[in-house]
Amino acid sequence: MLADDVNGQSSGRLKPAGCCGDHLLIDASKMELPFDLQTSIQDANLWFSMLTIMFNPLFWNVVARWEYRNHTLTKVLGSPQRGCIFLGSTIFSLGLFRDYRFNVALDSQPKWPVLYENWILLLGYGCILFGMTLVLTSYWALGFYGTFLGDYFGILMDRRVTEFPFNIFNDPMYVGSAFSFLGTSLIKASQTGLFLTIFVVICYRIATYFEGPFTAYIYTQKNKKT
Repeated sequence: MLADDVNGQSSGRLKPAGCCGDHLLIDASKMELPFDLQTSIQDANLWFSMLTIMFNPLFWNVVARWEYRNHTLTKVLGSPQRGCIFLGSTIFSLGLFRDYRFNVALDSQPKWPVLYENWILLLGYGCILFGMTLVLTSYWALGFYGTFLGDYFGILMDRRVTEFPFNIFNDPMYVGSAFSFLGTSLIKASQTGLFLTIFVVICYRIATYFEGPFTAYIYTQKNKKT
């Protein structure tokens, strides 16, 4: 139909008519998620867990690059090996603390009844088993120095590792860690855990974006010197 102007005369413009004519804007307050949100964002444990998840890869990337450029840990501790052992021990301890805070966050959050299924419980244990297999076999293939950023200390490997699990995944330790988080979330029937697992994957993906090229740069510099 034609809309009237302020003088009561027809302006010649079409006015929307019909059931939706006067309701062109969406009322977001009436929108619903396809599932019940079982996560309390007011819980400080949730944010603490996210902080530890985000901090760890940031920490080891910053410290490792700082060491590569300045050799501070090497100078203070007397050798690249001691410096790497110190950093590796710190990274391992931070990982344990991150896992602890992750479990605290899951225990303080509501359970998700959707995950109360035996097959989901078994799937959770399977994810943890698969994840730990990737982590342990990666460590076996790389050794301590290869695992804990020894190349940033000048402790370089003779060749690229291509054995399992590196013949399947580019970053099997990150993949294995993510599967372990996923498995724990399923076992504890935690929707919050699933969200945190996604956050873990995002943080690891960002970390590999910086780690991969820089590691390649280190070995390129090595080849130039030989």
